[in-house]
Amino acid sequence: MHFKNYLIPGVLLILIFFSGFSTVNAQKPVNDYASQWKKVDGLVNKGLTKSAVGEVDKIYNAAKKDKNDPQIIKALLYRVTLNQNLEENANVKSIAAIEKEITSAKEPAKSILESITAEMYWNFFQQQRWKIYNRTKTDSSVVKKDILTWGADDFHKKISNLYVASIEEEKLLQQTKLEPFDAIIIKGTVRYLRPTLYDLLAHRALDYFKSDENDITRPAYAFEIKDKEAFSPASDFIKYKFSTKDSASLHQKALLIFQSLLDFHINDTKSVALIDADIERINFVKQYGVMDNKDEMYIKALENVANQFSSNAASAQAGYLIAQQIFEKATANQKHTDTSRY
Repeated sequence: MHFKNYLIPGVLLILIFFSGFSTVNAQKPVNDYASQWKKVDGLVNKGLTKSAVGEVDKIYNAAKKDKNDPQIIKALLYRVTLNQNLEENANVKSIAAIEKEITSAKEPAKSILESITAEMYWNFFQQQRWKIYNRTKTDSSVVKKDILTWGADDFHKKISNLYVASIEEEKLLQQTKLEPFDAIIIKGTVRYLRPTLYDLLAHRALDYFKSDENDITRPAYAFEIKDKEAFSPASDFIKYKFSTKDSASLHQKALLIFQSLLDFHINDTKSVALIDADIERINFVKQYGVMDNKDEMYIKALENVANQFSSNAASAQAGYLIAQQIFEKATANQKHTDTSRY
């Protein structure tokens, strides 16, 4: 198996991007340890995993000495994936190793590592879901260091905190552009939709916060998307306050991230990233909103995008979704009519 297939889903893009960040901003060549990595890949292809880990550790130590953050991250990720075949409870140990790295990492490496760690916790939870549900729920105020004793609420609290932390340095991340890095972006990636590191990390966080996760203990005051302003045009949406006492709500956090993303791009000369994020927001609200006349508000919201950005080809997606919604509703009505005849 080619080594790239070992990497954690979603991580490789960040890894390649970040390598470019260091090189460009330092204005001097950065050691990419090409010959050392070639040796590692050769050992992996021969099935000599333990020897490969030893070589990765050498690269890691050299990168630490050189303060070469991109190579530190790359070495950590290789070590994580290789150790899956060498150690018992490798996932738990890998998470601990990355978290230890976070404590000494500088920005933007720290934000990247927080996002990666959040994904590792989320993957671990999904893999161990059946075991986690069989655990007796304990007092939430008790500090549980061993994640093998955690319940669902413990995992979601940790994952949520890490994803929020990964985009906390908003201004810095928004100033980290992707344009200089064409040669190192994975082929097929629509770079123009994620023009900054902030966009990339924010959308990674949204992948979690948009989820329909029913495993969190829901209070009587659980947050619901019921305000019609969730469908408002972007310029109004970003100003609305989606307040709640439900601090664990994933969907409320998703709305807040959408507000930050849209506010960041609201005045872009080229509106492609704005349109993409806005349509994603509208679809999210359509999926989980509980307000009356949701379908009508959905179509109106898409029409706002299509009309406001009619000269931008990206807005065609809004027109397509409108047609799809009308077709689906007509089909549903036809089925209802046909059924009622019998």
